[in-house]
Amino acid sequence: MKNRKNTFALAIVALILILGVGYAVVSTQTLTINGEAAAKSETLKVVYDGVNTSSGANVTTLTAANGSTSATFAIEDMVLNTAEYAEFEIINNETDVNATVHAPTSAQFTNSNSTYFDAKIYYKGAGDADFVEWTADKTLAAGATAKIKVVVTLKATPVTNAQSSTTISVTYTADPISA
Repeated sequence: MKNRKNTFALAIVALILILGVGYAVVSTQTLTINGEAAAKSETLKVVYDGVNTSSGANVTTLTAANGSTSATFAIEDMVLNTAEYAEFEIINNETDVNATVHAPTSAQFTNSNSTYFDAKIYYKGAGDADFVEWTADKTLAAGATAKIKVVVTLKATPVTNAQSSTTISVTYTADPISA
């Protein structure tokens, strides 16, 4: 019986040694996850919202459709020293991105006949009490609106047909403000 006990004890010790060696051969496994995520690239959604006003009947064309990025106006039958205006509302259709609306430079705001016509551009933000001459960049909050006003004044009486009209062009940009 003693022999049997010794054999059994030896078998247990051998089993423990075999299991110990088996576990020593199997080591820790490291698992990893790598990935990437990218935001969809889009253009900032600052557009005209279709709300346009003018100084009156002499403004015969006033167009800026809702969602568009261009606006037009035409003024006829101007009278000396009388200002006429076209006003366009813009909106920042972003939900969480503010925008810097850059004031047009002199190269971006042109008047082809400044001898006879004076042209100025004004800006009025959502919190502003009144229009101010637009000479500095403005912040347009997400979801907010602002108004852009172009004022044209006939400042001298034209004596020829070539002097009787002007072309006014305004180009400005809006950039997202980083969070």
